[in-house]
Amino acid sequence: MSLKSQTLPKHSDPLSFRAGFIACLPTVPGYLSIGFAAGAIGTLAGFSVLQTALLATLLYTGSAQFLFYSLWASGAEMTSVVLSVMLVNLRYLLMSSAISVFFRGQSGWQKVVSGLLLTDETFGVAVQHGSQHGKINFAWMFGLNLPAWLNWILACVIGAYAASAVPESLMAGLSFSLVSMFIGLILMTWFASRRKWLETLAIVVAVSVTYFSAGQVDLSVVVIVAASIAASLATLVFRMQHKEGK
Repeated sequence: MSLKSQTLPKHSDPLSFRAGFIACLPTVPGYLSIGFAAGAIGTLAGFSVLQTALLATLLYTGSAQFLFYSLWASGAEMTSVVLSVMLVNLRYLLMSSAISVFFRGQSGWQKVVSGLLLTDETFGVAVQHGSQHGKINFAWMFGLNLPAWLNWILACVIGAYAASAVPESLMAGLSFSLVSMFIGLILMTWFASRRKWLETLAIVVAVSVTYFSAGQVDLSVVVIVAASIAASLATLVFRMQHKEGK
């Protein structure tokens, strides 16, 4: 056996990579619009195109980038900026935990690579795929994550270049595409789920907690709390029903 065949991952299947790539395509318009806005705001906040590109490459999360730029522009202390970004990104712990059941049997480095490139959008698509097939192989996940990552970087760079020529009113309007894309991903997951009542319960609980907590607590905290309560309650109900069914 050659050294090359020993180092290749077990699921390095070009067909799986292609399938993951194709699954990513519906999210491309959302990445383009939000990335364009993020890059433009970075330029307006005083960052160069290179700095904006590096931030998009390394941080790679739209909500955290918007937060970073706004805090930086307002003159916030670096400690506050770092802690705020970490708080917003805590949701990835929940998403990683939820999706980890589909990666059993994969090597540690494959899980790390898949997790580092995970986003809200790829999470939604991956959960739908995992629910249908029972697992997610590395090649498919890499095919899903790689074009999303590169597309985000490209969109941020284009937005940074075009910032001076785009009206601020148009920039503000682009933010709605993020919400609409998330709604679409939730609906895709709901229709693909075999336990729609459980998905519905989680959605209703998360929306209710957010509705009654908004305006009283910082919104980034509300999102994390709402997601945690909804996921925990849905898991508890599922386990209780599973035990009763035995």
